[in-house]
Amino acid sequence: MAATAEQIADYLMDVRRSRVTVGWWPKARMPADERAAYAAQDAYLERIVPEDGAVAGYKIGLTAPAIWEQTGLRSPAYGPIRRNRVFEQAVTLKAAQHTRLGLELEIILAVNADVPPPAPGKPYDKESIAPYIASARAGFELIEDRGADYSRLSALHLIIDLGWNWGSLLAAENPDWSKLDLAALKGTVSFDGEVVASGSSGDVMGHCVNSLAWVANKLAEHGKQLRKGMIVSTGSMVACQFVPVGTTAVGRIEGLGEVTVKYEF
Repeated sequence: MAATAEQIADYLMDVRRSRVTVGWWPKARMPADERAAYAAQDAYLERIVPEDGAVAGYKIGLTAPAIWEQTGLRSPAYGPIRRNRVFEQAVTLKAAQHTRLGLELEIILAVNADVPPPAPGKPYDKESIAPYIASARAGFELIEDRGADYSRLSALHLIIDLGWNWGSLLAAENPDWSKLDLAALKGTVSFDGEVVASGSSGDVMGHCVNSLAWVANKLAEHGKQLRKGMIVSTGSMVACQFVPVGTTAVGRIEGLGEVTVKYEF
């Protein structure tokens, strides 16, 4: 018998408090299917909102070949971004806060109005969702994967655990972002001044706006929607980079700015 949403959320709260390594979820704490996984995500979210803050947007995971190769998973999934875990331009993080901290370089979009559910039989696509974009900027998604064993993952693991979103770090806004070709931007991740990963924005579902359309449609399946001012972290341009303690990491996307993480004991 599959675990209930409440049982899974209770287990996640124990994991959160203890910061233990969780290579994979025990069978007794796995949801039956995707819909049950999102119900467990909601139950867990309800427990942590008092500390993490209200939902400020959503991340989309499993959107690019580099991530597919790293995780062995291909189906996109969303997770909520919480307001108290959104940072601007630079942040210092402590190792005691994390089991294993990773950084994913992403284009982060903001929406300029509430996005209504799609019309029946007419899901959002790149063209129909584009008018809802308020801005685009570079960012790191701050990943907490709890030391996962990637050989044993399923998308359900990511869904119940908020898509592994620990937080989001946003670059300063470029007022001329709309003049850029968002499908053809190069990005790099550097540790202590040395480039350790690079990628192209077009590897993320062909275009970051396709990611925005995907999440608008998926949220509607669960009775939710993007609200004015929310941000959407559209998927990593490179494989997740795990950060050694004592490192300063910088993410840059051409035209969209840079962000800096200092990871300390």
